[in-house]
Amino acid sequence: MTFIITLVSLVIERFFDWSHIRQWRWFMRYQAWLGMRFSAWSSYLILGFSVLPLVFIVAAINFFLTGVLFGVFKLLFGILVVMYCMGPNNFWAQIYVCVTEMHKEDPRAAMEKIQEVFGVSLPTDAQAFHHAFTNAMFIEGNRRVFAVLFWFILLGPAGSVLYRLVDLCKAKGIAVTQAAEKADRLLDWLPVRAYTFFFALAGHFTQVIRHWRMGFFAAPVANDALITQSGVAALDVLEAERIPEDGTAEQETLSLLDRVFVIGLVVLAIVVLV
Repeated sequence: MTFIITLVSLVIERFFDWSHIRQWRWFMRYQAWLGMRFSAWSSYLILGFSVLPLVFIVAAINFFLTGVLFGVFKLLFGILVVMYCMGPNNFWAQIYVCVTEMHKEDPRAAMEKIQEVFGVSLPTDAQAFHHAFTNAMFIEGNRRVFAVLFWFILLGPAGSVLYRLVDLCKAKGIAVTQAAEKADRLLDWLPVRAYTFFFALAGHFTQVIRHWRMGFFAAPVANDALITQSGVAALDVLEAERIPEDGTAEQETLSLLDRVFVIGLVVLAIVVLV
């Protein structure tokens, strides 16, 4: 069932944009209310009360659905939860929007769109711009899709909910932002190691493994660095100056990420069969 839920959720996310159904404003209001109501509490305690009750509710529902109607309800519940926890915006849909803006030969508009979508500041130099964009794609591929699936495979639907809620709590202006950032880096530590290892299988193996071995035991704060270094190495683009400026780097990055997810599904299928 884990494989089926993962496969269906990934296929839907890859080929359809259902991000409009992911409305998290209710959680942000709930979290803001907790922050004001219990402002004297530790930020870690507020974070726990923001996230854990919802995680336990999802885990309980998943448990009680076991065996109901031969597991059909549990299957549907798993797909709905995983789909809801991805994103929040569709990764592939937004990438295509950004690439389309780049092809309009309006660098400023493309830069503004990418900064809006990914929340990153981009340099004006063409080569550095493409380098930063591909790095953002690698990082967002993990945050929006891979890590959600990883924690679902390990902990069930509750794992996906845990990851997404902690990620949402990183929003600026929230009382638990710093605590959520630390918790998010801890939750990313394992998925990032798996994610970057799949980079080696999907791309330039020897170059990626060199970075992977060097960064495997690095602290959680170095997660993004391991992702970007491994991603660029997987494309066999070892220096920023070698990244093409015609948009092919972004297309190659998307192709690499597609291979990563396909390989991940194959590995999961093998594990399930064994």
